[in-house]
Amino acid sequence: MRGSNREIRIKEERIRRFLEENNSDGLLISLKYNFAWATGGRYNHVGLITELGPTSLLVTKSNSYVIANSIEAPRIEKEEVGLLGHYELVVFPWYEPDEKLKMVEKITGGNFITDAPFGSAKVVNLFPLRYPLVEEEVERIKALGKSASLCMEEICKSIKPGQTELEIAGMMAENLLSNGMYPSVLLVAGDERISNFRHPIPTENKVSRYAMVVICAMRDGIQVAVTRLVHFGKIDADLRKKHNAVVKVDSVLIHKTKVGKRWSEILEEGIKAYEEVGYPEEWKKHHQGGPTGYQSREFTVNPKTQGSVVKWQPIAWNPSITGTKSEDTILVGEETPEIITPTFDWPMIDVEVDGVIYKRPDILER
Repeated sequence: MRGSNREIRIKEERIRRFLEENNSDGLLISLKYNFAWATGGRYNHVGLITELGPTSLLVTKSNSYVIANSIEAPRIEKEEVGLLGHYELVVFPWYEPDEKLKMVEKITGGNFITDAPFGSAKVVNLFPLRYPLVEEEVERIKALGKSASLCMEEICKSIKPGQTELEIAGMMAENLLSNGMYPSVLLVAGDERISNFRHPIPTENKVSRYAMVVICAMRDGIQVAVTRLVHFGKIDADLRKKHNAVVKVDSVLIHKTKVGKRWSEILEEGIKAYEEVGYPEEWKKHHQGGPTGYQSREFTVNPKTQGSVVKWQPIAWNPSITGTKSEDTILVGEETPEIITPTFDWPMIDVEVDGVIYKRPDILER
């Protein structure tokens, strides 16, 4: 489902307008998520936990080049960009890394900007170029959302008391990878660690009665986020009250997310919802999420965040109340935001906001 030349041309039109605005003759793209965006979902990485890929894309006012060292060039040409017939491949010896800068300067006359530090070029943020998603990206992220959510459900239904968080994380990673997805975020907490830590990286802690699994799944460069909770035995009244409250906050955040709405205004609505459900201080204990897409979060929204929601922007709100959480990925289109990480066989809670019913995932009792 990688992007076509049509998609790539749309991206390059945005880039070339950006070049004009910056009085530059070329943009060098090396960050993994920007490379994936500009090339319609192609990979330039080797290391999974680094942001910088060894292969770069150089877009000028008239041409597009893929600049790779002699190690990466064969794979990049055969498996990533060669079949497109769109890019000129420029190769330099891996043992002469300075040649890359010389090539870029030769092509651009030295007048280029970059998304990551390189030479003396100005570093620029490409977030404003990545959205709105184009039609092919919308199809990809919706398909990804279904795949990621299904993987999550399969693993949550197979968790057993006594398993360590690391074992559960391993099961989740295997399921994602075997279905073509990379886990860019993978958190697992059991029992008291759910209440103690908002970002619980998995440990040797054994799950007894309660587990939380959090993922950001990436395929073809684009990402979605999902959280699900599993409880062994009957849920007590306090946890039931908290979860009913947090899905109400989540539903308010989803409902208030509209094209043109300021990020800070949406957050303010969420903060009011925390107050209305009886937990006015909980929003301060963890960020509430924000736009996703080519990063697990493009940024996390706070009361001072500038800017507004744009059409076809994926967003993952993740409100939490100590001991529970609610998180899915939505896509903002013409009307009501669409939840693109749908459930398949999972208990749901109906939540009403301004006359609209939102179905939010309950805690799975097993």
